[in-house]
Amino acid sequence: MRELLARQAQAGEKIRSRFPPRTASYGPAASEALDIFSPREPGAGRAAMIFIHGGNWRFGSKESVSFLAPAFTQHGAHFLAPEFASILHNTLPGMVDQCRRAIAWAGRHAAQFGVDPARLYVGGHSAGGHLAAMMLTTDWTRFGMPADLLKGGLVLSGLCDLEPVVLAAGNSHLKLTPRERTELSPVHKLRDVTCPVIVAWGSGDSPEFRRQGSQLAGALRAAGRLAGTFVLPGVNHFEILDVLGSGDSHLGAATLALMR
Repeated sequence: MRELLARQAQAGEKIRSRFPPRTASYGPAASEALDIFSPREPGAGRAAMIFIHGGNWRFGSKESVSFLAPAFTQHGAHFLAPEFASILHNTLPGMVDQCRRAIAWAGRHAAQFGVDPARLYVGGHSAGGHLAAMMLTTDWTRFGMPADLLKGGLVLSGLCDLEPVVLAAGNSHLKLTPRERTELSPVHKLRDVTCPVIVAWGSGDSPEFRRQGSQLAGALRAAGRLAGTFVLPGVNHFEILDVLGSGDSHLGAATLALMR
């Protein structure tokens, strides 16, 4: 894990050095920032992937997923990475609220940086996959946005049911009430999803991540919203990001096709 994360961070630093993102504020807090990576060729009306980083809700940052940007910008799409306060200085409901406000901000200001507000997509990995799934079940009219604000989703090795998560050793930092465990478990709200969603995990993921990926895919299929399921052979929990970022994988191609 340490080797993979260090390599991904180094790759992200190179991308940020060569192609510095525009960083905008979507709220008043210092943590409420959004990196915007844009295609080199200017143009309007492009799609945007808003990608939420993982890290067990405790670690990670918008910079930790910067290395994924070229997989989208080289194909004419924007790549947005929101920052939000970790659980060490926040609550899980607070993190969900920050991600929602970041996406609503992107929708309101999309045209200013060449994005079509009708072509917003959300993705996430691990704990970020959970947050992305929560975004997909959001009633965006509460934020003054169209109900179908998001046109598609990508959940990589994500979590959809927090009940077993909070019972697992090492997750006492979540401090969720029984009601919050249900309200913050996307699996109970997938009938509210209005767009197609790709779900993926690696064969080298832990049994619980594999189980939850299968559970999420099954529930989306039942709701008529599953765009595809990818079980990547020989890929562990962290390598799945390398697959997406490689630019020549079936997962990446399916994601770009969804965004078209």
